[in-house]
Amino acid sequence: MGRSSVVPTRRADSPKKELDLVSYVNSVAPELTLEGNTRSLIRERRADDRGAVVLLCATAGYIDAVGLITLVGLFPAHVTGELVGLTAAFTAGHHLSHPGRFAVLPTFVVALVVAAAVSHARKRRGDSPGRALVGLMTVALTVCAATAFFDPSPAPSAFTWVYAVREGSVVAAMAFQNALARVSPVSSCPTTVMTGNLTHFVFELVETIAWRFRRRQTDDTYARPSSRLALISSALGAFTVGAVVGGCLTGVLGAFSIVLPLLGTLALARRLAP
Repeated sequence: MGRSSVVPTRRADSPKKELDLVSYVNSVAPELTLEGNTRSLIRERRADDRGAVVLLCATAGYIDAVGLITLVGLFPAHVTGELVGLTAAFTAGHHLSHPGRFAVLPTFVVALVVAAAVSHARKRRGDSPGRALVGLMTVALTVCAATAFFDPSPAPSAFTWVYAVREGSVVAAMAFQNALARVSPVSSCPTTVMTGNLTHFVFELVETIAWRFRRRQTDDTYARPSSRLALISSALGAFTVGAVVGGCLTGVLGAFSIVLPLLGTLALARRLAP
């Protein structure tokens, strides 16, 4: 055996493996295949539909504004915050605005159970559950808008059946939207609660700026940040615009203002696969 026949293996000669680091907002729907730029630190679990993301985020912001005005401070897109109010009511003796607040979380859970059952049935038939869940959202928002015929005022003066139906329908609508983000390949970012998106936006922005400065000083040694900055920015912007428009229209039209996001869900249902 000659000297050249045995060459010690160098670390640089070993095959390199790329790591797929998935952010927490992509932790849902693990059965979906990874897609995206192989150089990115964060790879996509699903193909994002930018139009659907904007529409859903705007709807959530709009509904939150409607809930704040017509339901005495309720944020339907962030019902887990009601846990604080319920806990304070039980432990600190704080008074809730009305007894219907005790039904918010059960209503949300029941709507999720319905969404899970519908999704399971659709998947067993080999169909996508996206359109069915958007259909459930549309029905819930239609019920909410219909309550305006019985009490057109922006905020009911007392807790009545109109108030209860309005509260339950918007909470159910947001439950169906949360379920849509869980089971449908529409988006890999949240479209209801924006706290995670805001956190992701700040981190993506800092990473992008840092990458640009490093690249000016050195070679292309560092991996390029993911291209999710535009998507997350669109989600945050749409939510904010939806909240502003919802607040303005609800102050004038009351619950009739729900017609606008209702039309949006109808448009979204048409573009989703059956």
